[in-house]
Amino acid sequence: MHGEKRATMKLPISLDLSKKELEELIDKAKDWALMNGMCLRSKTNFNRDVLQFAPFALFPSPFPREEFQKAYDIQIILNTLIHRVAHDYDFLKETLQEIIKVDDFTRNLFHIYESVHEEGAAQKISLGILRSDLMLDTSCPKKEIQTLKPHCCWKQVEINTIASGFGWLGPASTQLHKFVLRELGYTTELENLPKNDALQMLCSGMTQAWDLYGNSQAVILFVIEDVTYNICDQRFHEFEIRRQNPNIRVIRRTLTQLANVARLGSDMELIVDNYVASVVYYRCGYEPNQYHTQKEWDVRLLIERSLAIKCPSIQYHLAGTKKVQQTLAKPGMVGRFIKDETMAAKIKEIFAGLYSLDFDEHGNAAVEMSISKPEHFVLKPQREGGCNNLYGTDIKDFLESVKFEQTRVAWILMDRIYPPIHTNYVVKPGNSVDLETKELVSELGIFGVILGDDKNIITNNQAGHMLRTKLAIDNEGGVATGLALPDVIHAVAKYEVGHEPREIFFFREGSIVMWNISDLECGNLLQFLRRYEQYRYTEDLIHTESELMNYTYADPGKKSHLKDGDIILAQEAGSLDKYTFSNAMAQSVKLGIWEAWLNRYVDSIEFVTEDLKIGKRLRMTQQQVLRKQGELFALRHRINLSSDLLDTPDFYWERDDLENLYHQICGYFSITKRTRVMNERLNHCVELVSILSSHLSDRHHVRLEWMIIILIMVEVAFEVVHYVDRYLVK
Repeated sequence: MHGEKRATMKLPISLDLSKKELEELIDKAKDWALMNGMCLRSKTNFNRDVLQFAPFALFPSPFPREEFQKAYDIQIILNTLIHRVAHDYDFLKETLQEIIKVDDFTRNLFHIYESVHEEGAAQKISLGILRSDLMLDTSCPKKEIQTLKPHCCWKQVEINTIASGFGWLGPASTQLHKFVLRELGYTTELENLPKNDALQMLCSGMTQAWDLYGNSQAVILFVIEDVTYNICDQRFHEFEIRRQNPNIRVIRRTLTQLANVARLGSDMELIVDNYVASVVYYRCGYEPNQYHTQKEWDVRLLIERSLAIKCPSIQYHLAGTKKVQQTLAKPGMVGRFIKDETMAAKIKEIFAGLYSLDFDEHGNAAVEMSISKPEHFVLKPQREGGCNNLYGTDIKDFLESVKFEQTRVAWILMDRIYPPIHTNYVVKPGNSVDLETKELVSELGIFGVILGDDKNIITNNQAGHMLRTKLAIDNEGGVATGLALPDVIHAVAKYEVGHEPREIFFFREGSIVMWNISDLECGNLLQFLRRYEQYRYTEDLIHTESELMNYTYADPGKKSHLKDGDIILAQEAGSLDKYTFSNAMAQSVKLGIWEAWLNRYVDSIEFVTEDLKIGKRLRMTQQQVLRKQGELFALRHRINLSSDLLDTPDFYWERDDLENLYHQICGYFSITKRTRVMNERLNHCVELVSILSSHLSDRHHVRLEWMIIILIMVEVAFEVVHYVDRYLVK
C-alpha cells in the first residue's frame, strides 16, 4: 500500500463554491462554533478568559453506513471484554510483567493495583467510560477488496479507558454540520447525519454511579490537568450532570491539589475539602508528566483505596495499555473472556496486526520485520494522549538503537492502517482563511459506558460517537510533509508549574531556550538530545554560551522589555514575545560560537606572526594557506550573507512592537558591536593570510626563477663544452 495511490470517498455535496459564498459560509460556521461552545483554549497564546473555536472540517466527513453500524453494534461486546480483562488479576499480572521492568509509568500504576488488590478494594464497583477508535482500511490483499467500495474493512486503532474525551465536541460537530447543510440547502442530507447523544449517555453513566453510591450529599470529583485547554468538553459534562440531576454537585481538582486536601474518612470514604466524593472521573493521570512528584502518585493510591467509584479504576486503566491490547490479539485470548464463539470472532476480526517486541523468537522476528519495512507499521509506547507514536524511518532508527536493549519490550508494533481519502475544507483559528480543499482521513470513536463489579454488570451501553478528521499526510516525512525543516521548533509542556506555561524553543544551529524548565528536566532533555547531535560543540563552549536569565511580568498596560538584565513580559504577552527574546538569545549564542571558532583560528596562525617578526622561514605550505583562506571566507559568508546578524529578520517586518523588542535585546547582548568587531578581526586575518599567500607565491616565483637560471646555466655549460670540443681540441 505504501507509495500507491490511496482509495478515495466522495461527499454527496458539491465543494465547488464561489469565493464569496465560501468566505461567508466559513465566517458563519466560525461564529456558530464560538456561540455554541465548540471551543478550546489556545495553547500558543494561553489566556484562561479567552476561547477560540476548535478546528473543524466545514462539511460532514463521509463514512459508510454499514461499517458505522457494525462499529456501534460491537461496542457493547468490547465493553464486556475490557470489563472482564480489568477484573482478571492473573491475566494483567502475567501480561504486564515484562513491561513493568522497563517502563516506570506502567510499573507505578501496577504497584497501586497490587496494593489495592492485596488490601482488598473498599469499592468493588467500577465505572468505565470507554472509546474504541477505528479507521477504515484500504490495505487488504487485492482479492479481498470489493471493487465497489473504497475500503476493504475497518480496524481498531486502540481502545481508550481513561480520559476518553470529546463527549461534547463530537455531538457539537454534528450540530455544526447540520447548520452548514441547512445554509446550503442540503436539507435532504440531514437524515444521513446519525444521532449523537454521547454527552447525555456519558453523563448518565456518572449520575447512575452517583445514585449507586447512596449519599445524596456526595459530589462528583473531576480530576483535571494543571492547565485545561479542552475546557468546553469538560464543562459541558459538568453542566449536563447538573441538568440531569440538579442535586449533584461537581468539583474540579488537580492531582497536586488533591495531594494536599484529599483524605480518607473512617469508613474509607474519600473526603476532599470537606466534600465526600462518590464518583471520581479522571480527565488526567494518563501521562507520566502529570505526576510531578511522588505526592501525586500517593494521592492516586489514596483515591484507589477509597470507597469512591472510580472512572476508571486502576485495573481499567491498566486494561487499556497497548500491551494488553496486543496480548488480546493473540489466538484464543479473546475466547478467554468472551465465551460466545461468534462474538469472539467478531472482535478478533477488527484487531489490526499487533506484535510484541519481547526477547523471544516472535519479538526478534517483529523487530527485523519492522526494520526492513518500517513504512508498513506504527510503533506505540504504553501511553495515552497521542503524539507518542513512531512511523516510517523513525521506527527503523529507533529499533536499531534499542535492538539489544530491554527497553524495546515497552513498545508495541502495529500494522499501519491506510484509510481512504476524502476532500474537504479545513477551518482553523487565525486571521487567514484557507479557501483550498485538503485531502483528509477520518478516525471514528465509538463511546461505551459500563458499570459493574467483578461479578455483575449493572449497565452496559453504547454511548454515542465522535469523528476526528486530519490531513492525509505520511508521518515518516519528518516535519509534516517531510519537504522542509523549520528554523525553530516551539514545544509547549502539557502541564504548568504554578500556573505558568513551560515552553522550549529549539533553533536550527543547536541552541535551545527554555522557559520555566527545572534543572532536572533541562538535564534530562539535553541528555535525550545527545543521540541526535551532529558536529557536537565542545563542553567548554557549551558551558561558556549557557545563559541564565530571570523573567517576571510587567505592570498592566506596559509592554515586554528588558530591564537590568531581567526579562519583563507584558501581562498579555504570548509565545511571540517569548520567541523574540529567545531568537535574540539564539543569535547571541550563534555569534558566540563563531567568535570561539575565530579565536581558535587566530590561535592556529599565531606562530606565523612570530615567525614574520623574527624573520624566520614560514612553516606553512601554499596548500595549507589556501585552506586557511577558505575557512576564513566560509565564516565571513555565514556571518554576512547567511545570517540575520547584520539585518532584522523578515519575521519582524510587519510586527513593529516585536521588532523594537528584538533590537532592544540584541543591544543588550551587543550583537551589532560584536559582529562589527568580528568582521574587523576577520579583515585582519584575511590581510595576514593574504600576506602569507603573497609571500609564498613570491617564494615560489623566486624558486622558479632560480630553477630557470640554473637550467640556463646548465645549458650554457653544455654549449661551452661543445664549443671547446668543436674548436679548441682540433
